[in-house]
Amino acid sequence: MKSTTKNLIKILIVLLLSAGAFLLPFEAMGLALNNVQIAVVALFVMAALLWILEPIPIWTTSVLVIAICLLFLSNKAFNFVKPEVYNKKAVAELVATGLKKPASDPQVKELAGQICKRLDTKTGLDTHEIYTSAEYVILKAHEKAMSPYVKALKQLKSQPVVGTQPEAIIKNLLPNAKAEDITEAVARVQQRLEEKHTTAPAEVRTSVEYVLLDMSENAAPVKDLSEAITYLHSPDALASVKKIKITNVMAYKGVMSTFADPVIILFLGGFFLAAAATKFRLDMNLANVLLKPFGKNPRYVLLGLMAVTALFSAFMSNTATAAMMLAILTPVLALFPQGDGGRTAFALSIPIACNLGGIATPIGTPPNAIAVKALGDIGMSVSFGKWMCFGFPFVIVMLLVAWFLLCKMFPTKKESLELKVGGAFDKSPKAIVVYCTFAVTIALWVLSDPLGLDSNTIAIIPIAVFAVTGVITAKDLREMSWDVLWLVAGGFALGLALQQTNLAKDLINAIPFGNWNAMMLMIGAGLICLFLSTFISNSATAALLMPIMGAVASAMMAQNVITGGFSVGLCVCCAMGCALAMALPISTPPNALAYATGMVENKSMAIVGTILGVAGLAIAVAMMYLLDLINFF
Repeated sequence: MKSTTKNLIKILIVLLLSAGAFLLPFEAMGLALNNVQIAVVALFVMAALLWILEPIPIWTTSVLVIAICLLFLSNKAFNFVKPEVYNKKAVAELVATGLKKPASDPQVKELAGQICKRLDTKTGLDTHEIYTSAEYVILKAHEKAMSPYVKALKQLKSQPVVGTQPEAIIKNLLPNAKAEDITEAVARVQQRLEEKHTTAPAEVRTSVEYVLLDMSENAAPVKDLSEAITYLHSPDALASVKKIKITNVMAYKGVMSTFADPVIILFLGGFFLAAAATKFRLDMNLANVLLKPFGKNPRYVLLGLMAVTALFSAFMSNTATAAMMLAILTPVLALFPQGDGGRTAFALSIPIACNLGGIATPIGTPPNAIAVKALGDIGMSVSFGKWMCFGFPFVIVMLLVAWFLLCKMFPTKKESLELKVGGAFDKSPKAIVVYCTFAVTIALWVLSDPLGLDSNTIAIIPIAVFAVTGVITAKDLREMSWDVLWLVAGGFALGLALQQTNLAKDLINAIPFGNWNAMMLMIGAGLICLFLSTFISNSATAALLMPIMGAVASAMMAQNVITGGFSVGLCVCCAMGCALAMALPISTPPNALAYATGMVENKSMAIVGTILGVAGLAIAVAMMYLLDLINFF
């Protein structure tokens, strides 16, 4: 069967299963979901299946997700699919009841219109927001109705002489008042003066002040609005608000902004650094310097190679790093005799070190960036420096474990080995700019917390410097991994769909998190990510699952089931679970590149990858648990 036919069959299966989400018995599951929320469930099913089956490239799935969100689920969607976000008639009835007037009354229509106008600017609506908006608008109207009287009273107190003609005084104090209000006020002042049997200026002032003060509290518009405010605070009003049906959609600007999310800029800054380092051979020359201390003993050369590879992978694309290091290693592998375990050990060391090294920094691999974004959305910020504080020690431990495992499983008989890498450092002005910018950017990332800087903001430095100095040209820009950025943006859009349609909130409320074991949740989530990432892209796995993990962590924090630090641990373990999946050639691009050398058997990769994945996840869970105990986050 031709690949085109296979892909068409896969797409048909995806469409049928996604459509099937609309037929699921959500009410029987205890979930009262509206059509928009069910559409988001269908979108998740579609994205998951497309990422797993890959009938189209994974980055195009992310673009499709964003397009569907904009055209069918946002506040700028097609009119024929756009639902009424809330019941506007119910809002008008709430105002009418409070004012004790019919819904057709002009004042009711005006206030209801103002409330709806305010609500139309909101996303993620709930009954609290509807109540708050109604209260805000009516309080503002009440303040506006009282304003002329309050202003008149202040003016009256500031005037040294008032006079004895009530009509002239009141017209001067209330120039914009209705004729009937002025007539009423004058009549009341004159009646009071007649009762006092005097028209002395002092008494005229006192009478005018008394009448204006009384009218500021009891004039028809003010009194009506006061009663409406009182009604709003009654149980009946609260019950009416809770009955207003809400169907949330996404804010289209929020969906659009996923393409330029701060985390995307962080990744782009990493791309600029990597491109500049490769262009001016900083990576090769650094590798030459860093490998020298490891001597010529094959065991220690292997350790040095893994350490250097992991270091590069922490700041560069793991695919680019693997390609570069395997190119360096290819002539060396030919030096091993046929059947020597060293060939397998050295060939496997590159993808292992690439996959592990990416865990060290937020820009090392897309799952890390997606985790940082998910944590930021629930108010748990993890800076670049803080991530490195636990990321680098974890990588060091895992590299030692991997090195020991490779040496034991694939021993070599070779006694001496020398790697010849790179040459002299480029001393041209542009190369100096690259070296200085690289050092300054990494230093600022590490020190971002004490300096009060944001990691995403710092990432703009290499972008700006390299663009202005011509280090990175338009040609270099075109060759960057834009597909990775678009893939990550699609994951952000899925998370946004969960949050802004209130699907996450409704799902979370239906789950009894109070009965869950937090540690088992962390282990289970990590294992799911590890398993899925073994067969599909780790970026796709993170994009699919991380928004859910973030919502779960937020709900469990709200119920005091877990601490904020534990929620960080949950998302970080998921990211690490994604990065630790390296059991198959299809698991990661570095694995595929290593397998393509012909020096690695599928069985060897599976055994080593499985051991490191499970051991790494166990170490990650233990590390996150200890960091939570010492209140590191």
